[in-house]
Amino acid sequence: MLSRIGSQQMARNFLSDLGRTQVAISDLQRQLSTGKRVSDPSDDPVGVALALNIRDDLESVRAWRQNVEDSKSWLSATDEALNNYQDVVQRAHELTVQGANATLSADQRQLIATEILALRDQVVETGNASFGGRYLFGGTQTNRAPMDPAGPGLTAPVNTNSLNREVGQGQVMSVNITADRVVDPPGAVPDIFQTLTDIGTSLQAGDIQTVSAVGISRLDAHISNANSLRGEVGTKINRLDLTSSRFDIDDIARQTQLSSIEDADIAKTVMDLQMRQSVLQGSLAVGARVMQRSLVDFIG
Repeated sequence: MLSRIGSQQMARNFLSDLGRTQVAISDLQRQLSTGKRVSDPSDDPVGVALALNIRDDLESVRAWRQNVEDSKSWLSATDEALNNYQDVVQRAHELTVQGANATLSADQRQLIATEILALRDQVVETGNASFGGRYLFGGTQTNRAPMDPAGPGLTAPVNTNSLNREVGQGQVMSVNITADRVVDPPGAVPDIFQTLTDIGTSLQAGDIQTVSAVGISRLDAHISNANSLRGEVGTKINRLDLTSSRFDIDDIARQTQLSSIEDADIAKTVMDLQMRQSVLQGSLAVGARVMQRSLVDFIG
């Protein structure tokens, strides 16, 4: 059965099709001007939801990356301070070896003892090293000097708490070395202050045997401890470098995924726009010919 379409119905269909074409052209022009395929949630609800999740991930990584960079700076400053401390202990070791020489006079040993005892103040100075106005070896009390020059020794009460930073999803790292670990190596060896005091006292008393048999071995333990702490710091810096590199790779992947969701394919969009514009021009041309005809054209 044939259906008949009146002129009004034809006009409505034509205007509806024309409107859809104009809307499509407007959308393509917006994509070209903004470079984005998705500007509103209605453009791609599923894509927008994925994009929001990706942006949340990027924000989290940005915060972790900042923690990583801050931690690396803190650890680098710690390594420098430990290096300075190690130089002090190494100097004490050299002086102790010299003082153990039996050919030295009592006056020469007194001079060496004086310098060794003065090195205790150097230990305090290196132990109170700071970074950004915060004491490196102060545990979680970074606003309080961990070493007291009056002793000299550690400032009581000694803070031995770890300074933790979140550097990734579920990854928490301790980024500090506390003062007690710096001056007091594992085992039965006295801390560096007591060690230097004992060596200086033995030299003043001319007790070369104690200096040679005890003092040097104790300083060896302190040097080994400093090496171990610097190795620990270096390991953490390497780990943070790897974490930072992983963040870089993940960022590229997320940005690529985000671009595939939100960004317009410019070449395809240009082609689609040209096609739609051709369709619009053709529709207008056909519509102009069809819509101008009326009943008068069929009379006579």
